[in-house]
Amino acid sequence: MKYKTLKLIFAIWVILWISFLMREMFAKGGLRVYSALLNRSLDDKRSYVTGDNFYEFLVFCNDKLPEGAVYGWTKIDKADHAKRRSTYYLYPHLEEEDADFLLVFNEPFSAGPGYELFAKLDDARYILKKKKKGN
Repeated sequence: MKYKTLKLIFAIWVILWISFLMREMFAKGGLRVYSALLNRSLDDKRSYVTGDNFYEFLVFCNDKLPEGAVYGWTKIDKADHAKRRSTYYLYPHLEEEDADFLLVFNEPFSAGPGYELFAKLDDARYILKKKKKGN
């Protein structure tokens, strides 16, 4: 008797799981997302998930920041998904409050007091470096 009950519970679980999966793929339009990711390279998948502009900037930052450099963001909220994803993409560089490098994304170019241009991708995406004392 217990064995039949377990089989019935398992069958109901499988049916529910398949129905939720089908709902996710068809009703919510997830099938387009899955098919869009199937034929992409790893970098293309990362770009698709993160956003082309932001991913291009993260790759630029990873290439330009010196080894072991710590960075900070300007005008990006701490809870922002993009900022949380950047932690993964910018590893082994670490984020700190008082960092020597400031990453600027989607802001018109301005060096600001205490900072100078370190590297520039374009007029809205660039890296600033803290000026050394005495400059």
